Amino acid sequence: MARLLSERQWLTPTAADEARVRALVHDHVVAYQRHAASANTGVLTDPEAVEQRLFDSVMRMGILQPLMDSPVVEEIICNGPARVFVIENGLKRLVQDLMFDDDEELRLLVKRLVGPLGRRLDETAPLVDARLPNGARLNVAIPPATTRWCCLTIRKFTLRAHSLEQLVELGTLPEAAAEFLDAAVQAGVNILVSGATGAGKTTFLNALGASIASLDERVVTIEEVAELQLDRHLPDCVALQGRANNVEGVGEIRIRDLVKNALRMRPTRIIVGEVRGAEALDMLLAMNTGHEGSLATIHGNSPRDALDRLVTLAMMAEERLSSEALTKMVSRTIELVLQLRFDPRSGRRRLISIFEVTGLEGEVLTGNDLWTLDPGQGRLVWTGIQPRCLAKMAARGIDYVPPPPSARN
Repeated sequence: MARLLSERQWLTPTAADEARVRALVHDHVVAYQRHAASANTGVLTDPEAVEQRLFDSVMRMGILQPLMDSPVVEEIICNGPARVFVIENGLKRLVQDLMFDDDEELRLLVKRLVGPLGRRLDETAPLVDARLPNGARLNVAIPPATTRWCCLTIRKFTLRAHSLEQLVELGTLPEAAAEFLDAAVQAGVNILVSGATGAGKTTFLNALGASIASLDERVVTIEEVAELQLDRHLPDCVALQGRANNVEGVGEIRIRDLVKNALRMRPTRIIVGEVRGAEALDMLLAMNTGHEGSLATIHGNSPRDALDRLVTLAMMAEERLSSEALTKMVSRTIELVLQLRFDPRSGRRRLISIFEVTGLEGEVLTGNDLWTLDPGQGRLVWTGIQPRCLAKMAARGIDYVPPPPSARN
């Protein structure tokens, strides 16, 4: 079968390629059935299932393919050949009766997946992080980076909402908060989306970006692994993607280089899929030099943690700016921090805080919770504090009226 397809076609086969392989698999299964019948040995009780598994093993992801096809599976975790977990609606469970024959089978599957992507997996390169053609993110570690097994994680790319209105329907935030955020995005407010892994930051960022509807806006999105889909919906949007070194150890495209290049593309806004390194400084500088209304996500357990982490990441840049200078820059640049959280009991991803940065007190970033989670009511409520960004909305001609005082209850 390997002669039928080139290396690249293994991950992106055409319909004709799949048809040829299916026909070849079918011929082999039929031949086996005839031989078994003539030799009076056991025949296959479910030849169609065997054909499908063989096809998946050659063309797709083997025994993991049904999990990839399932719409409710968000993530697949293989801790060696015998322990396969899935995350469904945010909850993890062990998949019973699903295992590889041995660690070598799992490792061969991974090598077949990463090979066409120009990546190498061996003892000299035991860690691989890559994006599959279907958008899923693959991470694998083998010995000596692990103590024993090949460990595989596949995070499927699933955007359940493409607008703030759809997030309201999913219960992620109330309609009044969505109206405020829609107005804030249109007014050019700089927004940082914070949350833990799996909290829904990318989906929320995509929904925020959908509010940028003006033909005058030119948006450049920057991601390490392409997940946003704004280039498909916005009239003028360019999607840039980073890249790791190839097999020869060259070809890396750093996020920081993409941020710098984006400034030469005449954008009105820059959207960084996830800030996790020295590109934090370039993003802050971009927001301070005429690119108002830029958006980004960051890992953080609270708005203040997210702001502190942004300062720390910016300190990693080669420019070596002081903590005091960067803290002042963050206080003057980031205007809103949106905190997301995943609730394991309900399986919901929710917005639990809209925090407005107000400045500095000494060396400490200060701000107010405009919207916060009411533990008693279990929903996001307006605190009654008038947002400072109302002036920005008025200057941009955005017709927005804050909730009435009664909305606080």
